[in-house]
Amino acid sequence: MLSDDWTKSVHLQNDRSLEFHNEGQMHFRIRVPRFGRDLAYHSPSCDVLVGGASSEVYRLNIDQGRFMAPLQTQAKGVNVVKVNPAHQLFGLGTENGTVEFWDPRARTRIGVLEPQVGDTGRMEISALDFRGDGLSTAVGTSSGHVLLYDLRQAQPWQVKDQQFGLPIKSLQWVEPAVGAYSDDGAKVMSADSRIIKLWNANTGKLFTSIEPTNDINDVCRMPDSGLIFVAGECAEIQAYFVPQLGPAPQWAHFLENLTEEMEQKPQQTIYDDYKFVVRRELETLGLTHLIGSPVLKPYMHGFFVDLRLYERAKAIANPFAYDEYRVRQ
Repeated sequence: MLSDDWTKSVHLQNDRSLEFHNEGQMHFRIRVPRFGRDLAYHSPSCDVLVGGASSEVYRLNIDQGRFMAPLQTQAKGVNVVKVNPAHQLFGLGTENGTVEFWDPRARTRIGVLEPQVGDTGRMEISALDFRGDGLSTAVGTSSGHVLLYDLRQAQPWQVKDQQFGLPIKSLQWVEPAVGAYSDDGAKVMSADSRIIKLWNANTGKLFTSIEPTNDINDVCRMPDSGLIFVAGECAEIQAYFVPQLGPAPQWAHFLENLTEEMEQKPQQTIYDDYKFVVRRELETLGLTHLIGSPVLKPYMHGFFVDLRLYERAKAIANPFAYDEYRVRQ
């Protein structure tokens, strides 16, 4: 997004082109020298950063309408580009498995992070996200791991395995929202092509998981809300609502009513291996002394009794039932 709302946006296409859209139509189109993989917008300088199948990160200045000198990285390719919302530091996740940090004021590299997870071997950086505090950074790898770093330290304070061995496609810090049912600190929402996991950033404890029926391409959460949108290998954008993350947006307030109705609706228990009997039949079977015990489960105008107990009691109460059945036949 190039503006505070949805009216101005830039889109990276698979034919090496950037498309600029307003609220009504495509406004402008320009090609980049190499195929792109990710883009980000640096609002103070009006630069659109494009990383892709090249060691260079291209800078298109939309104020001057021309390409500026690119950022020359030490990697063969750049998979992800992020801008820190607190101090505007550039984060570049590379194909070589490193994260390069660049100062936008001097346009120089100020640090390189080299994540390592056990003996997984060579891995690429597939996802990256900065927290609003300016220091915490989440790094996702092609081996399916998420590492949480403090920019002042070279070692991660938390390592989370997604358990499927698939590249991390989306990472997002989830701050406790006003009005949320749960407030146990910041969470991280990580997603590969198969599952979305929300977990506590401090302890690594799983909060919840979402497993759509189709492969996942990207995940987006509405700010200060529990509404999550999932773009996958299907025609529709899938939506999920997690009330513990925050309230529903104003334009989707009906979700709150649906959640309340689901909480108030009693859960009906289905007894597959039980037989329903009324009190009269219970007296015939000689099981009235079991009323009030866990063996008999009251339901409506009778009781549920274990099917095996029912058949045994019936055989004892009427041992000639089979002979009478044969006579009737």
